[in-house]
Amino acid sequence: MGEKRIITQEELDNACLFHNKWNEENEGERAVFENCIFDRLNFAGKQFNGAIFRNCDFKLCDITDAGMCFAELKNISFTCCDCHLLIAEEAALRNIAFENCNLKSTIFTHSSLRNVQYHNCDKNDMSLERCYELPEAEIVNIIPEDLRNMSDKEGLILQGCGGDIQDWADGINTTLTDSEILLNSSMFSKLYVFETDGHTCIMFPFEDIDLNIGKLAIWRLQTYDQFNGTWLSDYVPNKFGGFIEKEQSQDHKKPDCPLIGQDGNIFNLMGIASKTLRHNHMATQR
Repeated sequence: MGEKRIITQEELDNACLFHNKWNEENEGERAVFENCIFDRLNFAGKQFNGAIFRNCDFKLCDITDAGMCFAELKNISFTCCDCHLLIAEEAALRNIAFENCNLKSTIFTHSSLRNVQYHNCDKNDMSLERCYELPEAEIVNIIPEDLRNMSDKEGLILQGCGGDIQDWADGINTTLTDSEILLNSSMFSKLYVFETDGHTCIMFPFEDIDLNIGKLAIWRLQTYDQFNGTWLSDYVPNKFGGFIEKEQSQDHKKPDCPLIGQDGNIFNLMGIASKTLRHNHMATQR
C-alpha cells in the first residue's frame, strides 16, 4: 500500500476545481485520492460528488456542508472531524471509522454500507434512510470441473472478474439492489470463484436468494459486453459438455431382490421385484 501522502490545502482546492469541471462540463479530471492524509484541511461547502477516496485518513478536518454524493469511500478513518450537514447520498461506504466526529444532520440516504463504525460521535438527526448493509462475502475457491457437480444449482456466472472479489460482491449486490432485482434485502453472501482460460470467473448462486429473474435476465443481456454473464445451466453444457449426474444416495439405494434360484418366468420375476419394492416402501420406483 505504501506510505500515505499528506495533501495540502492548495492541492485539495485545485482537485475540487478540476473535479467540478469533470462533473459539470465533461472537462477537468475526476478527484481520486488514494493512500492520503487530510490533516486540518477545509472541505466546507466543497463538492466532491462522485469522487474516490481509498485508504485515507481525515484528521481535524472541517467537512461541514460538503457534498460527497455518489462518492466511493473505502478504508477511511475520520478522527475529530466536523461533518455537520455533510451530504453523501447514494455513496459507497466500505470499512469506515468515525471517531469523535460531529455527524449532526449528516445525510447518507440510499447509500450502501459495509463495516461502518461510530465511536463517541454526535449522530443527532443523522439520516440513514433507505441505506442497506452489504455482507462480507464468503469466497469459495473451486476448480472449473467442480461446476459439473452442481446439477442441482443455478446461478449467474460473470467472466473476466479482475481485482478484489469482495469489491465484485459489493458492486453486484449494490447494482442489483438498486435495480430492484434483488428483493426483500436478499444479498449474495457466498461466491464461487474459479480460473479458466487465464480469466477469473465468479458464480453467484441463487440459493436462498429472492430475486426478480425476469429483470435479471434483461440486465444480463444489457451488460453482456461488460461482464460476459451467463447462467450456470448454460455455461457447464457449453464449456464442459454437461453436468455429472450424482449417484443415487444411500437413502434411496436399491434393495436386494432374491431372484437367484427362482422360477425364471419373466412374470414371476417381475412379481418378486414388485413385492420387494413394496416391502421397502419404493413401490412408485418400479
